[in-house]
Amino acid sequence: MRAFTRRPKGTIADTTVEASSEFEVVLEAECGTALFGTGGKYQAEIVMRDITANNNIPFKVAGPTNGSFGDTNWPQEDQKFVYHVEPTELTGRVGHLCQVYAYLLVGITHPDVGIGVSPMFVIEP
Repeated sequence: MRAFTRRPKGTIADTTVEASSEFEVVLEAECGTALFGTGGKYQAEIVMRDITANNNIPFKVAGPTNGSFGDTNWPQEDQKFVYHVEPTELTGRVGHLCQVYAYLLVGITHPDVGIGVSPMFVIEP
């Protein structure tokens, strides 16, 4: 599992984001053929943390982050979940150092857990 930030529709990770522009948080995950074939349940979640202010950056999550392997939200063994962050959610955070924490729960009882942490990024003016 991997988490990173990027410019909208970008193809590479970016460790600086502009406070006046939207950016994306990407969570990449994959499962093997055997697990994917079971159609098992999953739930993906992220937390964006402002290290400088020592609090979370709240933002709206658009679209489902849970389902079953093989459904329309996870149609193949590898999957990218893309979360859009609006500039209004960055008010007062210019110059702050931030990081994304992500986790993936697989299964219903005693779920298997995958954890990913993004590289730190800075919010620029």
